[in-house]
Amino acid sequence: MFSPYEELEYISDFLPNEGESVVLRREGGELVCQPITRDQLRDGVDESELYGRLVQANERLASAYSLPMWVGVIGLVWLAIGLHAGLGLTWSQWFLVPGLSFPVMYLCVHWGKRRQEAVFRQDILPGLRSEMLRRDISHFQLISGVRQHAELRNLLDELIRWSPAADPIQWQYR
Repeated sequence: MFSPYEELEYISDFLPNEGESVVLRREGGELVCQPITRDQLRDGVDESELYGRLVQANERLASAYSLPMWVGVIGLVWLAIGLHAGLGLTWSQWFLVPGLSFPVMYLCVHWGKRRQEAVFRQDILPGLRSEMLRRDISHFQLISGVRQHAELRNLLDELIRWSPAADPIQWQYR
């Protein structure tokens, strides 16, 4: 039987490449070397195909939100013109325009969020599910990977609101 230092010298010949890690533990009087695998997505999404799919999903969510915002902005301009022209308002009643603008903008933001949720659930989620199953990634691993990329903020918001357990289709927990 070797001394612990001799065993460590022997094991050092089998250490992984630089940047990889191992754990040494003792089992039945023997030192056992086990490699440590890093989380797949903790440092962000490295695989270009998955990253491309996530960017595409994020852009689709952003475009679903843009229509309500444009309708809201154009509607506010015409609302201001209509109030001043139709009711004969003067500059002394300027406070009516912002007073009516806040509820209109709230409704547009609400409409945009509902559109994003519908696009996510109907169009994006089925593709994400298949990618998660194909790559053996859990819901929370995907969130941690997307979280590392600030440009995927729209997708992150929808992933956080989505719960696999609440879906009508049963989801495997990992």
